[in-house]
Amino acid sequence: MQKNRGFTLIEVILSIIILGVILTPFSVLVSNVIRQNIYSQAQATAVSLAEGELERITNMRFAAVAAEASAAFAAPFGAYTHAAAVDYVNAGALNTPVAGPTDYKRVQVSVNNTVSGTITLTTLVTNKTNQ
Repeated sequence: MQKNRGFTLIEVILSIIILGVILTPFSVLVSNVIRQNIYSQAQATAVSLAEGELERITNMRFAAVAAEASAAFAAPFGAYTHAAAVDYVNAGALNTPVAGPTDYKRVQVSVNNTVSGTITLTTLVTNKTNQ
């Protein structure tokens, strides 16, 4: 009698089912790690872009610092938009907008992306140091 070496159809099907049960949680874990990595990268890019916008605005003369409407960044960051809100504030209440003019402006730069959401950074510009 000849011995048949190999798998039967039932053994192959059971092997596939067992591998599916073992690999499914692993693939979900890998998928979550990849998704988190994409989110973290988009958030880090948004923070970097917001810092660049703050730097650009704070290097302006005090009188030129003004609010900016939402606009898209140039390529390769076209998926990100930015806007700047500028309010006059008093030295004693930097979080409370007042009717200007004063020697202080609070600048808030917001960078938005569908993946990372909105990142907002705030700084203070003063007329005494930015002339």
